[in-house]
Amino acid sequence: MINRKKYLGGQYAFMRKLKNGCFTMAILFLAQCILIYFQCQFQFQDVVYYTQQYWHNYVFDIILLYFLYLAFLVIVNRKTYASFLLLSTTLLFSIANYLKLNYRSEPLLPSDFTMIFEINHIIQMINKVHIIVSIGAILLLIAAFFLLNRFKSKPVHTGKQRLLVSLLLCFVFYSFLNSNHANNPYKVIATSFGITDSYWDLKEDYSSNGPIAGFIKNLDIQVMEELPEDYSYEAVSDIVEKYKEKAIQMNCDTGTLEDHTVIFVLSESFTDPLRIPGLELSDDPIPFIRSLLNETTSGLLLGANYGGGTANVEYEVLTAFSTNFFHPSLLIPYTLLVPNLHEAPSFTNLFHQKIAVHSYNASLYRRKDVFEQFGFDSFIYEGGNVDLSYKETLDNSTYISDASAYEEVLDIVRKDTEGNLFILLTTMQNHSPYDENKYNNHFEVLNELNEQEKSRIETYVQGLNYTDMATKQFIEEIETMDKPVTVVFFGDHLPPDVFEGFDEDSEQENVVFYETDYFIYSNFEAEIVDNPIVSPNMISPIVLEQLNVELTPYYALMFELQKTVPVMRWGEYFLLTDEMFVYEDELPAIVQELLNDYRMIQYDINAGEQYAIELGMFDLER
Repeated sequence: MINRKKYLGGQYAFMRKLKNGCFTMAILFLAQCILIYFQCQFQFQDVVYYTQQYWHNYVFDIILLYFLYLAFLVIVNRKTYASFLLLSTTLLFSIANYLKLNYRSEPLLPSDFTMIFEINHIIQMINKVHIIVSIGAILLLIAAFFLLNRFKSKPVHTGKQRLLVSLLLCFVFYSFLNSNHANNPYKVIATSFGITDSYWDLKEDYSSNGPIAGFIKNLDIQVMEELPEDYSYEAVSDIVEKYKEKAIQMNCDTGTLEDHTVIFVLSESFTDPLRIPGLELSDDPIPFIRSLLNETTSGLLLGANYGGGTANVEYEVLTAFSTNFFHPSLLIPYTLLVPNLHEAPSFTNLFHQKIAVHSYNASLYRRKDVFEQFGFDSFIYEGGNVDLSYKETLDNSTYISDASAYEEVLDIVRKDTEGNLFILLTTMQNHSPYDENKYNNHFEVLNELNEQEKSRIETYVQGLNYTDMATKQFIEEIETMDKPVTVVFFGDHLPPDVFEGFDEDSEQENVVFYETDYFIYSNFEAEIVDNPIVSPNMISPIVLEQLNVELTPYYALMFELQKTVPVMRWGEYFLLTDEMFVYEDELPAIVQELLNDYRMIQYDINAGEQYAIELGMFDLER
């Protein structure tokens, strides 16, 4: 005979477990919906598209969220609190992710948390509406937490159960932290669900794989995409000796940098707007810079990013190392690599005096640590130990003007009596946002666009015009100086969210949106070097060629690369002889050998034992 009491008790327990399971699934599903909705920036049609296309990846994301939920459950041992913590964490992550996508066209990354203590500076770049909404969301979460405290809940796990679940979670989270290693359990399972790598477009990567899976892939930072199989002291030594001989040959009829002043000007978000396909303006905003582009060593700088990536351009220009060879997880070498190196050779090695100037504070990209590693004697920035002397702004903008930034540099050059001076100036004037009232606009967009699109473009273009006028005054001052001064001017990337309406080809990359402009001006007679299109890492060898000065073995290698493959990005190379992009295995054998030498040195310095420094790769050979 059936024990009715036992039967009903078992049935009740089953229904309770079913109810709890459904509640947990509902919480996980809600958390995933929040993540995707914010990731798609509130575009419901995108949510539907990605959910239909990548539902299997989203199922995997829900499983990942469950592990996070378990972690909260182990910590608080209350179902209601664990659910609240999961939803709160999800919402805060989603807000931060949305803001990063909105302002940088890039999702939230683990490396961004290195800047958490500089939150006040980041807030200055966000518009008031987003700040108010974010604060409101936080206040609502706090209110919800106090309301939750009114309800009593029972412990879920015993002490032994919590210990066992904790051990399981340790294994799981360890796998997360090693997500990019071969045969890692997480990677194997993720791949079986359909998780793929789209590091070249992180926004798409997060959208197709799910924000949690996308975020986890960036926890495991590896330095190089491919590790040289024959890496050893002997292999590096052979390369160093080869280019020592080449450097000695190249240095026979060259001068030195002893009396030279070289100024690198990274002009924030600078590009020639007249190269944007279809854009019509009432006038040319950069007539002076255009004249320099026509009269000096100049061309296009083809970068790897659109709408951001200042620090990576700065890194490539200073080190001549290409981010093309770094592992996709190493998104920002400044924050994740350079401060951890024993030594960090760069263009500054060629100078006795080196000064960095930034017309903003030093909170982003760990510049203070990076510039110390690069051997800068002084770093002048807003609020620094050596503060800026000129901080004027333009119209209603809050950013320091280019005219002030140039005046800061001119003061340094005027005071210098020794020569052999290198200055890096990173400007801030044309940084986003491009609000309607930022400048008194004198340029008009002639295209049929909505008022908001027009306003953004006109504001950006007015900023370029201010840069043009300031650069004219700067160059005129340099022209009057009785010592050799060379100015290397380049843009880092196109502005975010300004010209998107002109990018008609959504299926394929529109390369013009990755191109900025550069010129190299000297106030003395110098050879004009023909380099119509280059990667940022090729700038320094071009400068040395124009100045006709002696090279280190490293720059002898870079000189040969520049003459064969002046552009390298995304695994493709612009082969100068054929004037087309090809993959590495399509390059001539002699060029592949050059690339292998270059890759070996880059690996040695950034992930290896730095044998090349000891062997003299970065020292002048006479």
